[in-house]
Amino acid sequence: VIMMTSPFGNSETDMNSKLVSLLDDAKKITIDNYPSIYIRVTGGPVIAVGNATQIKIDSIVSVILAIILILILLFYCFRNARNILLIVVSIAWGWLFAVAGLALFHDKISIIVVGISSVILGIAVNYPLHLISHLSHTTTIRSALKEIITPLLIGNVTTVCAFCTLIPLDSNALSDLGLFSAFLLIGTILFVIIYLPHIVK
Repeated sequence: VIMMTSPFGNSETDMNSKLVSLLDDAKKITIDNYPSIYIRVTGGPVIAVGNATQIKIDSIVSVILAIILILILLFYCFRNARNILLIVVSIAWGWLFAVAGLALFHDKISIIVVGISSVILGIAVNYPLHLISHLSHTTTIRSALKEIITPLLIGNVTTVCAFCTLIPLDSNALSDLGLFSAFLLIGTILFVIIYLPHIVK
């Protein structure tokens, strides 16, 4: 049994992943030289790195699945490539707005935030969806905007305020999630109200 203490905390995943990589290399070299030996590396940092890796994979998969499911549903409902593209552009704008907003406060983003943001996509997609679907019931874009702008803004403000309650928490991941979600929803609603009426038919 070989015991060692990591100089890094469990939350310092970047540094611990380098340490775990070095330990894995040492393990491989030892097993190559002594094939009968069984080696198992365990401990807080190893588990933290394993969890972080799994969360990374799960986050990317959840975002991809969310996008695919939303696109399938939109295509089923609209069957109009232009409208679907405009909804995707609205969400993409909101996403870029959120990344830019978060960059004002941090130089890196937690992968957990990216993963959970797949849930926020389901909220943000409602804004362009409301405007585009409402156009089929009204004669002009101006009248459509007039009818939906108040409920859209109230819904946006209440949701953004709910996510802003996460910002003052001590958890960095939850704080970043609150910021990212708020910026994503604000960016999307701004695009829908200011830009989308000029390009939608």
